[in-house]
Amino acid sequence: MIYKNIAFKADPFSYDLTFDDRITLVGGDSATGKTVLYEMLEDLRLTDEYKAIKLFNYKSDNLFESIKQCKGNFIVMDNADILVDDDVRKFINFEFSNQYMLFLRNCDGLNVSDKSFKVLKFEQNRITLEEEL
Repeated sequence: MIYKNIAFKADPFSYDLTFDDRITLVGGDSATGKTVLYEMLEDLRLTDEYKAIKLFNYKSDNLFESIKQCKGNFIVMDNADILVDDDVRKFINFEFSNQYMLFLRNCDGLNVSDKSFKVLKFEQNRITLEEEL
C-alpha cells in the first residue's frame, strides 16, 4: 500500500483517512464531501509527503492512457461511475503497484474485499473514512 493513512488540516476541519485495502470505494449520497475532499487532495499532492497522489475526474483527458502511465501511485478518481470502463477496471485489478481511492457506487468487475467499502463521516469538524454498513 502506498498510504495507510492520509491526515491533514483544512481549517476548521481535520481529515484523518485510514485505508484497509489496496482499493477503497468511497460511496455515499451526493453532497457528502467527496468532491471537496478531491479538491483538497489537489493541493496536498504538491507536498513531498503526498506526491504519489494522482487525481482523475471528468476533466481528465485520455483517462486510460494517462492511468496506464501510473506505477506506484495513489490514484484518486472523482465521479468514477462515469469514468471507469472495462479497460480501466482491468488495469485497476491487475496493476498491483498502485493504490486506489474511487468515488464510485458500482463495484461490478473490481476485485474488492469487505474492507474496500467506505463512506465519509463528519463529526465535530473531523472527517474520516468509515466502513460502510
